[in-house]
Amino acid sequence: MATPHNILITWAVIMQGGIQINGEGRRFCDETRGYSEQAADVLRQSGKIAWNIFDERIAAVARQFEDFQNAERTGAIVRADTIAALARTLHVPEAALQDEWNEVESLKARTGRDRYGRQFAPEQRCAPPLHAVKVTGALFHTQGGLAIDGRGRVKRNDGTVFPNLFAAGGAAAGVSGSTAAGYLSGNGLLTATVLGRLAGHAAATQLLRRGHSPPRL
Repeated sequence: MATPHNILITWAVIMQGGIQINGEGRRFCDETRGYSEQAADVLRQSGKIAWNIFDERIAAVARQFEDFQNAERTGAIVRADTIAALARTLHVPEAALQDEWNEVESLKARTGRDRYGRQFAPEQRCAPPLHAVKVTGALFHTQGGLAIDGRGRVKRNDGTVFPNLFAAGGAAAGVSGSTAAGYLSGNGLLTATVLGRLAGHAAATQLLRRGHSPPRL
């Protein structure tokens, strides 16, 4: 998330070939692992910030997203014609940033893999003018909750289920697992719609078995 503007920055700027550096001008991990995992690493950096760096080609892709357009309008995205100028703008060591940039672009040219295991490709090469945005990690929502069975019935500690207690969506343990690595975009909606339907169907079936009329929607 762009800071202090609090505007979401699309992960496309990274996946299209951009990088992240900290206040020392250094990359600090494989940026492509995922934005949930990356947010935690960004928060471990000095000042709890990082800079996304990319070029005009990537910016053109990012402009498909309204949030990125808003970030540009508010001045969150800065621009420079050279690495030296960008380093001055970001107040990071020029030599460190130049070293990181040269290494990454060299890896892209030969489809290389970096010290963190990130794979680069020739089509991801970047060229001036360069763009950057200061970002920090942000908690949008949590994933997980009550343990349930395949019909949305809440489980007790011993594994048995409550006969009349159901959970779905953010109230239930979903499919993401216990770490950020299990999260994919849409998982929250997935558990809300799919588990909601399963729980609703199970609850309605239980009512019918007890002789109650089905609920009216």
